[in-house]
Amino acid sequence: MAERAAPFLARSKRLKPQNVFGYWPVWSECVPLDAAGKIDPVRAAANIIAGCIIGIRQTLTGIVSATLVYTGSEFLEITEMFPFGISMMWYSTMFGSAFYAVFGRLQYNTSATQEVCAILYGAMAQNAAMALHRAGRHSQIQPTILALIVSGTFLTGLCSVLLGKLGVGKLMLRFPTPVTNGFLGTIGFFLVRTALQVSSGVQFQYFYPINFKAFFAPGNFAKVLCLFAMVALIRHGPALLGKVMPDRLLMLTGLFCQLFPLALFYVIVCVGRIPMDVLSQTGWTYPTQGAQSFVSLWTTYSLSDADPSVLLANVPSMLMLMMMSVLCTMTGVLGITGKFPMGPDGDPSPMEVVDFNAELTTVGFGSILTALSNGVVTFHRLGSSIQLRVDGGTHRLAVLTSSCFVGTFFFTSLPLGHYIPKFFLGGLFMGSGISFLEGAFLSFRSLPPQRFRGYRLPSPQYWITVACILVAACSSPFEGIGAGLVLSLVIFLWDSSQSSPVESISTGSRIVSRTFRPIWELEALCLQGQRVLVLYLQGQLFFGSGQTLAASLVEAIEANLSADRPPLEYCILSFGKVSNIDASAAEQLKLAIRRVAEHGCQVICCRMNSQVFDALSALKVVKSPNADLQQLLGLDDDVATEDSGDFTEQVQAMTPSSPAPNSPAGLNCWTKRKSFASLHSGDYDAFDDVTDALDYTGDRVLERYLYSSQLKPYMTEYRQACRSGARLANATFESMNLLPAGFLGKMQPFCNVSLGLTSGQRLADQDALFFVLQGAIAEVDELSDGPTAQGVSIKGFQGRRQKRLRKRYPPGSIVGKYEFLLSSYQRLCNAGGTPGRVVSSKFGFTSEVWVFARASWKAIPQELASILTDLSHRQLAEERQHSILSDN
Repeated sequence: MAERAAPFLARSKRLKPQNVFGYWPVWSECVPLDAAGKIDPVRAAANIIAGCIIGIRQTLTGIVSATLVYTGSEFLEITEMFPFGISMMWYSTMFGSAFYAVFGRLQYNTSATQEVCAILYGAMAQNAAMALHRAGRHSQIQPTILALIVSGTFLTGLCSVLLGKLGVGKLMLRFPTPVTNGFLGTIGFFLVRTALQVSSGVQFQYFYPINFKAFFAPGNFAKVLCLFAMVALIRHGPALLGKVMPDRLLMLTGLFCQLFPLALFYVIVCVGRIPMDVLSQTGWTYPTQGAQSFVSLWTTYSLSDADPSVLLANVPSMLMLMMMSVLCTMTGVLGITGKFPMGPDGDPSPMEVVDFNAELTTVGFGSILTALSNGVVTFHRLGSSIQLRVDGGTHRLAVLTSSCFVGTFFFTSLPLGHYIPKFFLGGLFMGSGISFLEGAFLSFRSLPPQRFRGYRLPSPQYWITVACILVAACSSPFEGIGAGLVLSLVIFLWDSSQSSPVESISTGSRIVSRTFRPIWELEALCLQGQRVLVLYLQGQLFFGSGQTLAASLVEAIEANLSADRPPLEYCILSFGKVSNIDASAAEQLKLAIRRVAEHGCQVICCRMNSQVFDALSALKVVKSPNADLQQLLGLDDDVATEDSGDFTEQVQAMTPSSPAPNSPAGLNCWTKRKSFASLHSGDYDAFDDVTDALDYTGDRVLERYLYSSQLKPYMTEYRQACRSGARLANATFESMNLLPAGFLGKMQPFCNVSLGLTSGQRLADQDALFFVLQGAIAEVDELSDGPTAQGVSIKGFQGRRQKRLRKRYPPGSIVGKYEFLLSSYQRLCNAGGTPGRVVSSKFGFTSEVWVFARASWKAIPQELASILTDLSHRQLAEERQHSILSDN
């Protein structure tokens, strides 16, 4: 499609050229071209016809919008502006469509006035007229209404441009959906009410007529019956006609059902020879004073005559207009691109994702220019744009045709309102109003039900929609939106306080660190690990969820006191999935920690991002972070070279221009203000990761309940080597691994002995077995910037140093077992599956490693090969046993 869409452009240039307003049009978008690059007359004619059909709808929509603004009030000053309002709406539609046709991205989109904004304009006009009427300044009503509309339009356009240029337009898509549904339902209510008012000529209060007798008078009620008949035809006629009409005419059924009542009305008028003046006198049509020159749009009223105090009083209403205009623009773009995910013929980049911010910018500049020329807000007309493309209007030619069609009525100043019956206008927007109400009141179908005493009830979110409609019906659309926002906030706070911030819970007997441990230590941890509790937290912690967390922490600790289990001595809180915590939640957590400390339980925090650590350390919840964490925070001049421990899968790409929030550069600015306990105290309450926290608590549990008893000599020798960083004796290594005495001495001639390896030093990637006799070796995944530079914004704990620990091997371990065995059978997958190996600092600052390379395998005696094979299999099984328990 790209080759045909832009035959005159090189592939490198088939991108939309941009400007300050949006995009420059490409010739292939403007008119349909054939394979030779010439204008295709058949498809060009189809675009013109489709544009004329949409132009009819846009012209009628302008009258509908003017009706909603100027004919639903009891103030004569407002209703007198109806002809002026029609010109205003036609001009805005003409200019808005033409502006978007030139600078917009979607070549088939039409930009026109909207009933949503017309309702808000009408509410502002009503408020202004009421205030000025009470003050006795009747002459200022009409100029003030014009100033309100122009000011609201200008501010809306300015807001759209700012949101687009700042790149935050998508934030409007986070507006609560129930409030949006409620607002659309509110618009539907006002559309239905206005339709009844316009058709019957009787004013309504809330949702009922002020004068029932006048409403049911034969003359007025006959118009209402015509209204109902037209709405029924619009809603059900296309489906009935679709059964008998050929497929090529199905697209015209909707237009036919809309125009048939108007045609039937004129047939009756012509047959009965009823004068138009009689129809206007009896209320079937509007009076003839609508005939004005198009220049009256700029000469009738002067903005200098407006009342400034009324303008300022309506600024909140303008804010609602801005918010809903931006929201409706975004939802319109979503709806159009959702219906047509691929651009039409002529689009130079048909698969390009639409830039929401660019759409806001284009619409915003269009609104600013229309406001400066006495126009109203225009933006994407969802239904018309979809229908235009379905009808064959795939190019900008169709959009410009619809603009010219509306412009014809604007420049000729035809008093169309005098020739269009009121019930016809009412029927046009009553059909839309019923659709809006239907969608709002049936929105519970798309929401999960709530169960109450065995009954299935609509979701609480649904009642926000209903409340918006009811409040708006009894007051104004602005108060309806406000009520919806307040209810959304209340329900959000309630749900947040009710949902548990604890994602999962475990104990030290079911989860151990990623540091490999010998079998006797692993057995002891499984037996005594119930003294360690691990809580994995999630979400944002604020005053509501913070209280729930504090209560859960206290309950978990105190419930263990009465149970037939060992008392809890340590509780690890993992903040890996907590994006932030406020001061209230931190204070509540601090009080809970004090309470559980009275029961002998120490709380340890880990996996904190900068904001969480800042909040907890400010309130002295964190008092003594361990050495690794202090190095990370820049509290020590030494540079840490140790592997990072337990890193989250969420890693933020670090660039010189934007240091990661967990890097020293990103944390120095605030950690320098903190004072912590000395590193030599040995008591820590904060670690960078869960593995270090589990190592800390596990070592203390083992010291207290395992190594305080009488053990075999090689067990205590192993423990002493881990504490001091000393070399493990050969005999101890052999006893730990059930090897015959002298095995290491026989293996040494076939190994490359590496002495004095320093922390952070990387071992060579080779096909070999690594015997660790001193210090420790860590297997880590090196995370480059590539996988993280995908445009995904990560908030939460990001780990450090672009590494993720897989396993840490203490002295007495063999590293590289599965790689060595699988490579001998040529079944090792090397697609990023082999981790890097670095010297760890957890068990001393130097290491001794014996490297048994593949080349030595054929040189060793069969007896040693058999023992080595059994040793590798046994350690693989033990390592698998440890991996099942280790944290992930």
